[in-house]
Amino acid sequence: MKRSTTILLGLIFLAVSASSAEAIKVSIAYVQDGVAVIQGGQAVPNAIITWDGGNVRNASANGAFNFSGVVPADCVGTLSDGVSTVVVALADCIGEILATGQTVCSNAIGNSINCTGTGQDGEFRTGAARSYTDNGNGTITDNATGLVWEKLTNDVTIHNVNNSYTWDLAFQKITDLNIMKFGGYEDWRLPNLNELLTLVDYGRFGPATNPAFNNKINSFTRSSLYWSSTSFQYNRSNGWYVDFKEGKVKANGKTNFHYVRAVRGGG
Repeated sequence: MKRSTTILLGLIFLAVSASSAEAIKVSIAYVQDGVAVIQGGQAVPNAIITWDGGNVRNASANGAFNFSGVVPADCVGTLSDGVSTVVVALADCIGEILATGQTVCSNAIGNSINCTGTGQDGEFRTGAARSYTDNGNGTITDNATGLVWEKLTNDVTIHNVNNSYTWDLAFQKITDLNIMKFGGYEDWRLPNLNELLTLVDYGRFGPATNPAFNNKINSFTRSSLYWSSTSFQYNRSNGWYVDFKEGKVKANGKTNFHYVRAVRGGG
């Protein structure tokens, strides 16, 4: 499968099971010279540490561990001490391009056709599968990229999907999220254009994104324009945005009001 450098994956720890008071913790996880370098603590003392299903070494008497291991194809691996398990996204990793989400094929006049032999995206569906985890704290983890996204809601909080911002005010929202330590973190940022585009699902329309971001119960996306943090180089009074109605990209004046979804992670 064709591979390409994608977003630099940040360190994401997502506890998926734990029977002890404190789950195993990862402090360092990155790729160097083709191997995964991982360090952490709070493992069961002297427990066998496994990485993506294989034994790598024993934790120390105080639960610390460090090792070098294989790099998973999607740059995301599973770490366990036999009691708790965490999913770890590796920084500085080369992963697959995301699949677009298209699963049907069309002819020149827009009618659906059998995909076999067309060579269209809907036939091959190449790229990393889209997968998301609701973290239960107002955030959603993209398991393919390692990015953690703000969940937009339909209430009177800062997360309201109907709140719109100029480009400058978008950064103020980010500042406010960090001050309040939203989700327990203070490294939120406005996504750059490439990061924002990872949320576009080209197999959907109005909005063109995965239902994890628009289940219309506790997660919402407007079929409209969302700011990125990327300026338009030809005219830097303009900024790039993504239109989540159709998945289009364009730039316009930074004094215009658009919607905002914060992100963290990504190295």
